[in-house]
Amino acid sequence: MLKVISEHLELLLVVAHLNHHLRPEADQEEFEVKKIAEAWSLSFESRTVDIRGLKKSRGISEEEAGRLARYNLLFDTARKYGASKIALGHHLDDQAETVLLNIIRGTGVDGLAGILPARKRGFFRLIRPLLCLRRSEIEAYCKDNNLRPFTDSSNLETNYTRNRLRLDLIPRLEKEYNPRIREALFGLAALAFQDRRFLQALARKKYLKLARFNRQETMISRKELSSIPLALSGRILRIAHNRYAPARELDRFHIAKIIEMMKSKKTTGQITLPGNVMLYLAQDQIIMTVGRQRKRKAPVEKTLEIPGKTILPGGSIIEASLSDPEKLSWPPSKYRAYLDYDLLPPGKLVVKARWPGARFHPQGSGGKKKLKDFLIDQKVPEHRRDYIPLISIGDEVLWVAGLRIAHPYRVTDKTTKVLQLDFKKQRMPRE
Repeated sequence: MLKVISEHLELLLVVAHLNHHLRPEADQEEFEVKKIAEAWSLSFESRTVDIRGLKKSRGISEEEAGRLARYNLLFDTARKYGASKIALGHHLDDQAETVLLNIIRGTGVDGLAGILPARKRGFFRLIRPLLCLRRSEIEAYCKDNNLRPFTDSSNLETNYTRNRLRLDLIPRLEKEYNPRIREALFGLAALAFQDRRFLQALARKKYLKLARFNRQETMISRKELSSIPLALSGRILRIAHNRYAPARELDRFHIAKIIEMMKSKKTTGQITLPGNVMLYLAQDQIIMTVGRQRKRKAPVEKTLEIPGKTILPGGSIIEASLSDPEKLSWPPSKYRAYLDYDLLPPGKLVVKARWPGARFHPQGSGGKKKLKDFLIDQKVPEHRRDYIPLISIGDEVLWVAGLRIAHPYRVTDKTTKVLQLDFKKQRMPRE
């Protein structure tokens, strides 16, 4: 069909075929598809994948392994040829089966929408031109145009849930309840798709309003998200998760677990989500990021160059210089510290991460407190606390970079020499 309209729509077509090597006829099918592509002067790409080996190595079902391998081939081929769209062959019968399967498993509006007619995946748009056609109509088209389709023998095996639904349940529903049950389910999907699109647009608008994000993290106000109806808050969480794991989706059980934690009295917590994504509860916000943050086994110390620049692990910099009090610009930013140089304890200044039992006397407070308590008061999420540079001499913390200096070493009217420290965080690349 695409070949017939390709000249009219100025389409450049590429054929991609995955050989699953699960059936005896698989090699013959690949050969025939290649022969058709060559006869029609179309570019052809094929790949053979050990689906059972992939299933075992990934710990997933055979169906999921096959799907993963197919999409990998399609995306790789699209990238190779600079294609913007990937056309898939799902038809109306597939849609009816998917909707019914989702109902049996338990679903919401998105599940009722079934297979989407078009969907964005990264740089590509997946399109399904045959979704409105019955399988019987496609078979009739093949017959009228002298095309000989292959029949996948695994479609007749009843050990797959979808096959049992196709071979047993739907024919029974057609016979005993509604002879047009497939069309009815297709119509339900079309209506649900419109509702889904509306809710998704509303959720995205709310997400952009509530979320603050960089390349590493997405931060959303816990209070504001809790006040939004679940129909939208669940979608907002899925949008945030999709930034880090577009190939995986949050199910309703993940959403319920997050909402439960978010509405609890807890101030900290974490949940592992699909696709190696971590969600952290941090005081009044939730934070989503990729992968579990590893804590350092021991603080890494670097002697501070005075004057000079000290490069930290990860690329951030502490720049140190000596200055006269009259030349200072007030107030300093949170990434700049002014310390009375003559009051500093003897020893080398070092920059390191926090250590067990560390204590700190924040500027303006009455005395020392546990560094952990100070960071909690400053609402620093737990997974970030080990990555804040501490400027210290021995066990004396002089500056918690980006937050506060130590009270005893503040600049006063008696100060004659100032140590100026500037913390220059590594800039994240723009998206």
